[in-house]
Amino acid sequence: MSIHFSIHFITQWGESLHLVVHAINSAGELQESRFQLVCDTGFNWKADYTPSSGIRLIHYKYELVHSDKSIQRESGEFRKLILTQFTGDIQVIDYWRTPNGDSAFTSTVFSECYFKRSPLPSTINSLPVNLKDSLVLKLYCPQVESNYHLAVVGNQDCLGNWDVSKKVRLNETDFPLWSVTFESSEITFPLEYKYLLVNTETDEVLAWGGGPNRLVRSVDNQLTSIVTDEHFLRTIPSWRAAGVAIPVFSLRSKKGFGIGEFYDLKLMVDWAVLTGQKMIQTLPINDTILYHSNYDSYPYNAVSVYALHPVYLNLEAVGKLKDPERKTYFAAKKKELNLKSYSDYQLVMDLKWEYLSEIYKASGNKTFKTEDYKHFFDKNSTWLEPYAVFSYLRDKYGTPEFSTWPDYTTFDEERVRELASPRSECYQEVAFFYFLQYHLNKQLTEVHDYARSQGICIKGDIPIGVSPRSVDAWMEPEMFNTSKQAGAPPDDFSVTGQNWGFPTYNWERMEKDNYLWWKNRFRKLAEYFDAYRIDHILGFFRIWEIPEDAVWGLTGTFNPSLPLTTDELEAKGLQWDESRYLKPYLREHVLQAVFGKYTEEAIRVYFDQDGWQNYKFKEQFNTQKKVELHFASLGYNFAAKDVLIRDGLYQLHCEVLFLRDSRQPDKFHPRISMHSSATFRDLPDATRRLLDAIYVDYYYHRHNEFWKEQALKKLPALLSATNMLVCGEDLGMVPDSVPDVMRQLEILSLEIQRMPKKPHHEFAMPCDAPYLSVCTTSTHDMNPLRAWWLEDKALIQRFYNRALGMQGPAPENCEPWIAEKIIDQHLQSNAMWIILPWQDWMAIDDNYAHENPLSERINVPSNPRNFWCYRMHIHLEDLLKANEINQHILQMITASGRV
Repeated sequence: MSIHFSIHFITQWGESLHLVVHAINSAGELQESRFQLVCDTGFNWKADYTPSSGIRLIHYKYELVHSDKSIQRESGEFRKLILTQFTGDIQVIDYWRTPNGDSAFTSTVFSECYFKRSPLPSTINSLPVNLKDSLVLKLYCPQVESNYHLAVVGNQDCLGNWDVSKKVRLNETDFPLWSVTFESSEITFPLEYKYLLVNTETDEVLAWGGGPNRLVRSVDNQLTSIVTDEHFLRTIPSWRAAGVAIPVFSLRSKKGFGIGEFYDLKLMVDWAVLTGQKMIQTLPINDTILYHSNYDSYPYNAVSVYALHPVYLNLEAVGKLKDPERKTYFAAKKKELNLKSYSDYQLVMDLKWEYLSEIYKASGNKTFKTEDYKHFFDKNSTWLEPYAVFSYLRDKYGTPEFSTWPDYTTFDEERVRELASPRSECYQEVAFFYFLQYHLNKQLTEVHDYARSQGICIKGDIPIGVSPRSVDAWMEPEMFNTSKQAGAPPDDFSVTGQNWGFPTYNWERMEKDNYLWWKNRFRKLAEYFDAYRIDHILGFFRIWEIPEDAVWGLTGTFNPSLPLTTDELEAKGLQWDESRYLKPYLREHVLQAVFGKYTEEAIRVYFDQDGWQNYKFKEQFNTQKKVELHFASLGYNFAAKDVLIRDGLYQLHCEVLFLRDSRQPDKFHPRISMHSSATFRDLPDATRRLLDAIYVDYYYHRHNEFWKEQALKKLPALLSATNMLVCGEDLGMVPDSVPDVMRQLEILSLEIQRMPKKPHHEFAMPCDAPYLSVCTTSTHDMNPLRAWWLEDKALIQRFYNRALGMQGPAPENCEPWIAEKIIDQHLQSNAMWIILPWQDWMAIDDNYAHENPLSERINVPSNPRNFWCYRMHIHLEDLLKANEINQHILQMITASGRV
């Protein structure tokens, strides 16, 4: 058998097309080959391929090799050709596959949930046994709803001669690849045809494919010819839907234990069905237990990128207590916790730990003997054993700071396996964590299956970082830059930047095994979710990296980056002065402006004289971390004066114009937001103008292509690990290259009305949101609508007049009709997804909105010690009975066409 490949593609001088073939034999072994195609004068590229004996299946893809030898592969999955279907030589006519906005529809969100195809009767679209001398038309089209199908009509008798009543239905066995087969001898070439979108129940033609007629000029009748078409141009509106965002810990049910649990998501699924929503978006659900305190409520501070958080377990589903006194005790505690307006994390966790420990003693060994548990353990042991040992040692030594442990400070795989072994003296303590993770996996899997069965997708969240005190940092420290801290530069959330305290990633090391650490992480998430949000996707272009001795984010730098040499700076006209530009600018008038009436005290305690009217920090306060430790030692005897002085010291540590690069000490970065510093303001006008030009070029032009290259090295490999729908949180200081990369990879962007991406715009308009996006009113890092309305009256007045198009003064409060108008703006947009915080859905009806809008915020990003405790004020069971608001939401969504 020979396969004759042909593709029409217009190249530039010096470019060539290549074909990559993965041939698979009957034993499942893969053979890769790569060869160049030959071009004729009409830009038709051709190549012949003869598979070796025993090859049953080939996957192939086209590559464009540029003149600089860089390689660009066509988009989408590898194409597939099942050779056992053919008896002779094959002619393959392809078209280059480019991004067409369709990749989202190949995700499991659609293939396994919304667009899942029902098996067809064998009499429909069955392929002929003998395909020799046939013409096979194929169309790659994943955006076809489950109650629709594709058909074809054309200028031949066998295609109905353009009569839609004689249309031919396409075979969907290999969905999203559709196909139909004709005998070549029945066709008089040239063949013209169009694809149709058809309602399966009524047989009504809903839409003709857009664009000109498709054309096949001729084929070789001695061969089986396969024409693979691309891009069905949909001439009816694309699929759109709505959803709700709420953390799992914020759910409230009558069966809960003071905090949201995985099983509560089932009730949320039922509510989504009632209101016409299709997605529930959550926050991260990984284990964050470090200190068994409220500090652990931070869901982005993952202790393990695989382990789930035990706080989400439904206790009675794990096991029921037999002791009547203990049952009464926990029932009373449950009632007490469920009455609270917030999730009392530490108390909930302590009581659940107590309950689960008792159940484990009673049923742990029995559980370990079950086949279901054995399967779970075998599948997950690679991460489960180190995680369990780490958790045991953390609790034994009373700290997650593994560098301070008396033993096991460095991960030793052999010694860890000994502790994890059933022969170990501490096995029962270690295995407790196996027990917890088994039940967490069991409960969340049940929820995932239930959601799919109801046509609802649950969307997870991938945090950008992991805790420096995590099992991941303990096991694989080479994957991280543990002497650095990840964060974000100053933005609308925090003028001093954000310091998340996570180590940054060692991307050079991760690249060596093609980012396997990340791929495994994504694959684990795919067991529970069909979509995910990449937290701070900008971190895959570059991360804001803060020195380990800093507290604020102002003295961070981007990594990777292209820092400036002194030669470059001087070539731009700057007279380099290391002392003036790198040392904190601590002139007396600057200190007076910062400390006011406390200036003399601050100078006496924290500074030494360093020349006339100039100062330097005393050694014990010469870093922000030293300052932080000093004020932390004061305990709770903290006065307003102490806060002013502490923050003033932090500010003065940032009074520099440039920062030395930690990896290349002879190179420098302009300090972010230098314009707001006293050291900048005191410079001559000419120097300020020069620094401003250097600053703008450095942060907005110099790195665009460089950061694009970094993202395109990482993201395609990571995204290929699963078939989940990918959404990127692309907020903050966004490089110009980010939208281009996200469009190229068809990653859904995040669009927020109060965070416009267009320069010089105060508000974004939902109607401008791109189709491949998630559009929302707010996030967990912001105030929901009603609280936002109370933040800044002048801003709200402008929003009311400009964004809402209303006349006159804005109402004092965000009244239900205002919330409805804002939400309707979003629902009417072209964005694929409108996913709104649950609080904002409730804002359309005063009977269901919380009485205090300010109590609905989830997180304050500028506060690294934020207590994550927000909880719904309505039981889910009661919400399901709230017909008035449920019907209201359903009507709004239905009217917008998002069904």
